[in-house]
Amino acid sequence: MKRGKIWILASFGCILALSLILTGGYAGAQAQKAAQPIKWVFATNPGPAANTWSFYPYPRFQKLLEKNSGGRLILETKMGLFPVNEVIHAVIAGRADMGWERTPWLAGTFPLWDLSLPFFWENTFEYEAFLNDPRWMEIEKKTYGEKGLVKIADIVSEATDGIWAKKGVPTLADFKGLKVRTAGLIPTMALRLMGASPLSIPTAEIMEALQRGTVDAIQTSRGWGLGFGLPDVCTHISFWRVQSAFGGMLIVNKAKFDALPADLQDILLKTGKEMQGQTMYGAKVEEYEADVGLKVSRMKVINPSAEEINKARELVKPAIEKWQEIAGPYGKEALAIAAKYASGAKILLK
Repeated sequence: MKRGKIWILASFGCILALSLILTGGYAGAQAQKAAQPIKWVFATNPGPAANTWSFYPYPRFQKLLEKNSGGRLILETKMGLFPVNEVIHAVIAGRADMGWERTPWLAGTFPLWDLSLPFFWENTFEYEAFLNDPRWMEIEKKTYGEKGLVKIADIVSEATDGIWAKKGVPTLADFKGLKVRTAGLIPTMALRLMGASPLSIPTAEIMEALQRGTVDAIQTSRGWGLGFGLPDVCTHISFWRVQSAFGGMLIVNKAKFDALPADLQDILLKTGKEMQGQTMYGAKVEEYEADVGLKVSRMKVINPSAEEINKARELVKPAIEKWQEIAGPYGKEALAIAAKYASGAKILLK
């Protein structure tokens, strides 16, 4: 009897020990599996604009995210995996987990998200204040979410405010008949309202178009123009903020975002805001650097008077109205929110 009891107790002990070993092993395996970093494909394509830091922010963001997540979220950058203008569609479809793309490049598809309106923002800091308004953040959350996206940051570049030419454009009258290469519905409409003759020409053909006289001027940012070599074929640059901010969307596939643990979601969003703040500052620094570069290249810099700029604002009002029309049901509300921060709104939305 005693031996039987002892045998039963011993057997029960062995079974219990084996169960604990197996359970512990399973839990350990699960913990080890949970500790493995999550690896995402990060798709980017700066196109021909990779000559400025704000078009190449990926290494900085990767390091920030790796540090802030304690190595739990790792990005594998794939530059050029998808063509320019198609990165966002790849992220929506889940062919990439995260992506970055310039918002004005997609203005024809997603006009609400492109607020680089003519003469609207005086500097990137006004634009940043607007981006951080809770009302606009809620609109972005809803509208990006409807497309299967989560926007975590705006990687802004300097304004595309330069009119590069072989002569100065100090007044509105100087735009009359001026053949200006530009891109996008709203900038094209704005320049036409200002008296210019806007043309669309592929980036690769810009230099030849200027040399042959196909166009008289190029509308682009001072930093990009310097990097592309426009001082070789131009003598003057005149500052007209036809596109007053040049945003860029840092986006995540919503299904992938929703599948993250809550703390990693929070880390990703906060890292996005951290990167956004850094690039706002960096974009302004790039403008200052470009100003030095223009002096070194001996370009003649033209700063139109405030009076001329305000005249331009009066003329381009129909372009703002057109943007509100194509932006959809949130267009009017977006402009009302932006008006709290944008210097140009006082005239443009009068």
